[in-house]
Amino acid sequence: MSVRIHLVASHVDEADTTVERLRSQAREHASRKVLRFLDAASLAAFNAAASLYRRAPVAAPEHVALYTVGRWDGDMPDPPFLSDGSAEGDSRLSRHILEDANPVDWLRMLSNNALCQVSIAEGFRGPNLHLVGDAAAAAQVISVSAADLASGAAEQALVVAYDTLPEHRHHPSGRAPARAAALSLALSPEGGRDDLPRLLELADSLSEAVDSPMEVISRCAEEIAPLTEGAV
Repeated sequence: MSVRIHLVASHVDEADTTVERLRSQAREHASRKVLRFLDAASLAAFNAAASLYRRAPVAAPEHVALYTVGRWDGDMPDPPFLSDGSAEGDSRLSRHILEDANPVDWLRMLSNNALCQVSIAEGFRGPNLHLVGDAAAAAQVISVSAADLASGAAEQALVVAYDTLPEHRHHPSGRAPARAAALSLALSPEGGRDDLPRLLELADSLSEAVDSPMEVISRCAEEIAPLTEGAV
């Protein structure tokens, strides 16, 4: 890739971040309507994307691309409802899936919910993608974001990784608080710094040492200093 891409800004949630604090932060960026769709699993990623963009908006919202990645998958039922292959187990799982529910509840469970809601709140209209995967998925979204910047499909790319704590990983979205880490990327001016090779090198090496894409993006944010913090 001949273009140069630099890290504009980064974000890493504090280890002791609580759901209450995340929801309070979300109120700074979201309307009451959007807040209704944000369960515990979506709050961290929503806040990371919104706050990172507002801190360093190098492009208009319609030219901002958003990529989210995480291991948590809202389509997974709770372990007590997993079928063991028996007729009774299949019946129990069917009742769980088909039970009456508010349509909003189902939307909250989607693993790309944070991406959808922050795009609505901030007006992002560039390319977007959500991946459910392990640590290797972090390098994939960095590569995709770089390709979209290089092609001109976007002028700023936000890469947001989030994950729930291990004890909550198989819980529904309302009971799965998460942490997030995020990178904001943009094309460098002619002769400017190129952070992409180092980002990809870090992501590839870390994917063999850790399990979570959130851990990969967090380490990238900690090891590469942003070129700028603020509007360009």
